[in-house]
Amino acid sequence: MTDSAHFSEDSIIDLALKGDESAYRHLLEKYKTFAFTIALRIVPNREDAEEVAQDSFVKAFKALRGFNRAGKFSTWLYRIVYRTALTSIRRGRIELEYLEESPDYEHAIPDEYANGFDKLIRQDQEKYIQMAISKLSETDKLVVTLFYTCENTIQEISAITGWNPSTIKVRLHRARQKLHTELSELLSDETTGLL
Repeated sequence: MTDSAHFSEDSIIDLALKGDESAYRHLLEKYKTFAFTIALRIVPNREDAEEVAQDSFVKAFKALRGFNRAGKFSTWLYRIVYRTALTSIRRGRIELEYLEESPDYEHAIPDEYANGFDKLIRQDQEKYIQMAISKLSETDKLVVTLFYTCENTIQEISAITGWNPSTIKVRLHRARQKLHTELSELLSDETTGLL
C-alpha cells in the first residue's frame, strides 16, 4: 500500500487481512488518538489508557476477520476499547482514582488551521472545555467524548456501550447542561480573578 488516500477503508481492511503491515499501520494511525481518548475517559491515568488502547488494537487486529462490514470500523473498534477498559477495571488491573487526580487530556490543534493568535485563543478555549469536562462523571465524560470528539451517532454509541439510545440522549442532555454550568462558573471565576 503506497498511498492510503487512494484506498477506501474496506480496501485497507482487505489489505490488512492479507498481512499488509502498512495497512495495519494506517488503521492504527487513523484511530489511535480517539481510541486513547475513549480509554482515558474510563481508566484513571495516561499509562493505563495507553495500555488499554494498545490491548484493544491487538484484539481488533486478531479479530479483524470477524468485523461485520455492515457497520463502521470505528464503531467496532471503539466497542473493543470500551469493553477492554471496563474489563481492566473489573479485573483490578487498574485502580480507580478521583477525577481531581486524573491527568488533563491534551488536544492538539493542527498548525495549518490556526495562525499564532488564533491558536492561542483555541488553546485557551480548549483548556476551559477540558477543565469543565474533567468535572463530569466518568459516564458523562465518556458520552461527550464519543459524541463530540469521536463524532459517533447515538446508534453507534449504543453499539459501543450497549446503552439504550434514549438513555444516551438523556446522558448527553445532562452532560451538556453540566458542561454549560461548569464553563459558566470557570469563566466567571477567571473574570473575577482578572478584576
